Amino acid sequence: MNLSIALRPVGGILALSLAMACAPLAGPRTTPQAIAAADSAVKAAMATETKIDPRRFSDATIGVTPFRVTTADSTLAVLGFGLADLLITDLARSGQLRVVDRLRVDALMRELALAGSGRVDSASAPRAGRLIGARRLVLGSLTTDPKGPARLDGRVGDVVTGRVTATSPSRAPLDAILDAEKSLAFRLFEVLGVRLTPAEQVLVEQRPTKSLAALLAYSRGVRAESIRDLRQARREYQNAVAMDGKFRAAQDRVGLIDRWLTEPSGVPLIGRYNPAGILATEGVNRSGVPTVIGVTDPAFRQRLAATLIVIIQLP
Repeated sequence: MNLSIALRPVGGILALSLAMACAPLAGPRTTPQAIAAADSAVKAAMATETKIDPRRFSDATIGVTPFRVTTADSTLAVLGFGLADLLITDLARSGQLRVVDRLRVDALMRELALAGSGRVDSASAPRAGRLIGARRLVLGSLTTDPKGPARLDGRVGDVVTGRVTATSPSRAPLDAILDAEKSLAFRLFEVLGVRLTPAEQVLVEQRPTKSLAALLAYSRGVRAESIRDLRQARREYQNAVAMDGKFRAAQDRVGLIDRWLTEPSGVPLIGRYNPAGILATEGVNRSGVPTVIGVTDPAFRQRLAATLIVIIQLP
């Protein structure tokens, strides 16, 4: 059983509409208002979870959660966040898919106290898909080996049927891991039955950076942003830009966070979520809950994870 204790005001939460099946598109929606909307949508979804029918979701809706990382070098663990973020951008290049905005995925991970590790496994994937309004969910994994190339694996799980379809592995040297990410993106398009236009293919093929150090800094920024430590996220994105001045995605993130920190919106961003508290809660939640990983894992449909949320309403 997962235990999540949340201390926050809860007034003004609206009932979830089944129109949530039309998940928000990935893209430059990262404004204070969009952040607040994503948080509210996830809270509303959890409050009315029993009324959500994923069969009403469009087959085109897809969500991506941070990758599971297996490595002997702990500094590489953050790549699970950066690679998933860049994969969201690549999948959103296709006009045939509706990719769930990362803000909503981040909000869900915080609510389920999984933000620290970013880990969604086969058991929790169906519920995650329902709560973010995605018919299909991409579960990725990165495995590094000091004696050989790194390996990226992807699985696409259908929230309704429980069917899991795996891609063939993508491999590349660690310092060229984005080559493997691009291969994974194209293999996912095949699994999803998406045929890219020539223009879309060119956009997907673009490498945002060739610097592993810059990618690591960017990944640390994505992770910090996911738990709403925005000042730390900004520092990491700035570090990425310093290492690679052509890293446009990192430049854009710096600009967006500057807007978040200065735009008067009435939305408390810094301090709203305590990173240390999130990580501590996650440790309680994950203890005793086995992580199930495997291409033919039947747990995607059969195992259920229960979450108890204790909400204390402040005056």
